Amino acid sequence: MNMKTRMRISGFAVFALFSATALADGLDGNRYGQDRQYHSEISAAQTYIALQHYLWPYDPAQRQPMTIIDVRTIEEYIGGHPPAAYSIPYPHVFNRGKDPNKGEYIAQPNAEFVKAVDALGLPKDSLIVTVCRTGSRSIGASNLLAAAGYTNVRNMWDGFVGLTRKNTLGEELDLNNDGKVDGKDPYSGDLDGWANFQGLPIEMRLDNQRLFAPYASLYHTAKGER
Repeated sequence: MNMKTRMRISGFAVFALFSATALADGLDGNRYGQDRQYHSEISAAQTYIALQHYLWPYDPAQRQPMTIIDVRTIEEYIGGHPPAAYSIPYPHVFNRGKDPNKGEYIAQPNAEFVKAVDALGLPKDSLIVTVCRTGSRSIGASNLLAAAGYTNVRNMWDGFVGLTRKNTLGEELDLNNDGKVDGKDPYSGDLDGWANFQGLPIEMRLDNQRLFAPYASLYHTAKGER
């Protein structure tokens, strides 16, 4: 098999996966059944494919622009995030669990979240993917951006960590096939998010250009978590 044939097959496989995930994402709603004003849902796998089209083409003219907005807290972002994701927390900037041992709880006002996204200077019709831990906080963030005029906002419904999945009988599935279902360990392979069962790349490096500027110092002092 020559190189050109392999490239055609590879391209077809990517197209097929992209199409299949688009159909599987649940265009009629998110996993939490919350009101949706944004464009649609997107899976972690489909987001990863879109990211490749943004990061890797040799010819800049062939790159397909997209932006990942990670709305988890600062400490969650420190614990690992999708490559090239911007950290713009919502609705909690720090200490989501309000644990007094971690320090002050910091909330994120709706207007300040939208203002921070606006500061990126993105076209209103550009692809924006929001991601949180399990796909819940990102729904609210996506709705705010849609209300602000962004027309191509997608919510990553399975999130960075994810949740367990169930079969038609309501039984939790052993996604990683290790003989047990563990839905409590934030690193469990039975959780269906970006970093867990999906096993997609995790970035630990902090790019100062992608951090939430008003609390930039916290990224270098807080303890990371998932």
